[in-house]
Amino acid sequence: MRLVATIIDASAVFFLQFLLGALLAFAGFATHDSGQTAGNIAVLIQLFGFILSFVYYVIFTGYCGQTPGKMALRIKVIRRDGSSLSYGRAALREVPAKFISGIIFGIGYLMVAFDDQKQGLHDRMADTYVIKL
Repeated sequence: MRLVATIIDASAVFFLQFLLGALLAFAGFATHDSGQTAGNIAVLIQLFGFILSFVYYVIFTGYCGQTPGKMALRIKVIRRDGSSLSYGRAALREVPAKFISGIIFGIGYLMVAFDDQKQGLHDRMADTYVIKL
């Protein structure tokens, strides 16, 4: 279920990045025409895409513990004690902890399949669980 939620969220983020990135590129190229500017605009679009992705996951997870993908599948991220996540805890889970889970050949994510409590490395680092509603 978590994988399907991730696919839904990744699709939404990709669509937003594509649409807003294209608008940003159009605006940048409409106002400048040099080769140097094209490289700067490409870097700006990449940076914008990364920031948009992080903001999407941190805001949704910090606000209600659910991204739209998790909402669709009726799952939620909570703290170990059952309380809701703060934005700081959501940022910890979604940015550095998920980066670490993925950088070691995805083993941090695969832990979910083999862990009794269904926690990935990022969940353990942020002291969170994903529950079914």
